[in-house]
Amino acid sequence: MNILGKCFDRADWETITGGTGKVPKDTFITTITVRNHAPSLRAWLEFWRIDELEEILLSLDVMSPTDLALLEEKETAKIGLKTVQKKHWAKALAHAKYLESINFDKPPAPLHLWLESWRLQRLRKPLFDLGCDVKEDIIDLTEADGAILGLKLLEDRRWKQATAQLIKVIRKFDFNDNTRSSTPCLTTWLESLKLEELDDPLKLLGVVELCDLADMDDRELASLGLNKLQRKHWDMGMLQVLKAKKETGLDGKNDLPTFRGWLESWRLARLAPIMDDLGAYVQQDLLDLEPNEYSLLKMRPLEAKRFEMAMIALEEEFQL
Repeated sequence: MNILGKCFDRADWETITGGTGKVPKDTFITTITVRNHAPSLRAWLEFWRIDELEEILLSLDVMSPTDLALLEEKETAKIGLKTVQKKHWAKALAHAKYLESINFDKPPAPLHLWLESWRLQRLRKPLFDLGCDVKEDIIDLTEADGAILGLKLLEDRRWKQATAQLIKVIRKFDFNDNTRSSTPCLTTWLESLKLEELDDPLKLLGVVELCDLADMDDRELASLGLNKLQRKHWDMGMLQVLKAKKETGLDGKNDLPTFRGWLESWRLARLAPIMDDLGAYVQQDLLDLEPNEYSLLKMRPLEAKRFEMAMIALEEEFQL
């Protein structure tokens, strides 16, 4: 509570108390909870009326509120705070220290990461055109808004699953809690952690997918030359990967083959363009097809028999 007391100035208390000087405990708790759960760094900065600092903070590798405490004095000096901003900065820093004291720190799950885990990254631009900057914005979309996204058959089914679960998982540590989810690509994962400059160095080390990161030793990690904030982001991201390990098969033994490889193993590669038109981009997407819809794949008789066997194996893989 001592830390929280430093998060608000007189003007803040006037707003929170409605000018009465008093506030119900539940209202105060709600105010803190909302600020704790800011959907993005920019949203958090807006709470403290210093959102104009976002660009320079991003240039300093700041990704989340708790990163502020790790900034060195010379880096803070680069921000060039104005007189009033210094007061707001002090409040923001107090809140950042409060978040750190309660261990409220987690890897980010920005919109593009969430979309990719549902194989819906094609929607990134249309959603942005609708004004969706963070995944929380999707909750405000109406059914009519969703209709203009131009979803394919299976994309539409994944969209409905994803949006139905969004409110439940919006604060989760993980990518999402659906067993049919897939891990994002290395590049998207790095972008979400503000580590995009590591894309090429990691690929030179032989990293292809997120599961390959577990094979790196301390010497190889040291070769990346991470600074203090980058190392913090890296560690947070690795926790995120490990958290998703069970549901996404990142143990190095049960990794699913690529979609193309899976189709070829069942001699169904001819169907790839048709599946793409339906919105199936990984094998688990086919689980959303109803048996009476298999005819949409325009299979030949023996292909149909192999496909049915493949689906049985796939359902066992995902324990349906």
